Amino acid sequence: MLDLILKTIWLLLPCYTPNNFAVLVGGGTPIDFGKTFVDGKRILGDGKTWRGFVGGVAGGVLTANLQYAIEKLSGLAIYSSLPFNEFFTLTFLLAFGAMFGDLCGSFIKRRFGYERGSRFLIVDQLMFLLVALLIASLYPPFWKLFTAEIIALAVIITPALHMGINYIAYRLNLKEVPW
Repeated sequence: MLDLILKTIWLLLPCYTPNNFAVLVGGGTPIDFGKTFVDGKRILGDGKTWRGFVGGVAGGVLTANLQYAIEKLSGLAIYSSLPFNEFFTLTFLLAFGAMFGDLCGSFIKRRFGYERGSRFLIVDQLMFLLVALLIASLYPPFWKLFTAEIIALAVIITPALHMGINYIAYRLNLKEVPW
């Protein structure tokens, strides 16, 4: 079971890390350009910026490429079992999907009246993952690595991992709130 948990975490690093990179490089122009939705509330809010989105995706891809290099050097063959173009496309989709899922979560939070930084259980912990998996699953090589068991385990362990990592980022003064 430990092997499966570690493999799941390894496979998900390209979608676990983008939000951390977004926090590090974010700021600047909001993705919604300060516009409001038909309900009069901000579409996403000031916390979702173009620099953060692009930096987050780039960070997820960077993480994946480091994983690929580690696999090649160590003889481990998970991502490196794929041809490089499939690996790159898959991990880009995971990173992009995670960031897009985070945007979807922010959109939902704004509709329900949650302010920036407020906690909305499940949406905060799983939306990024579910959207990333959905988007990446449309790319056939996804199914070479991701089984139903890995996907189910990801949904189970991600909330605890997400909260733990966010708490660490908060303690390091990288985030304003611990969730």
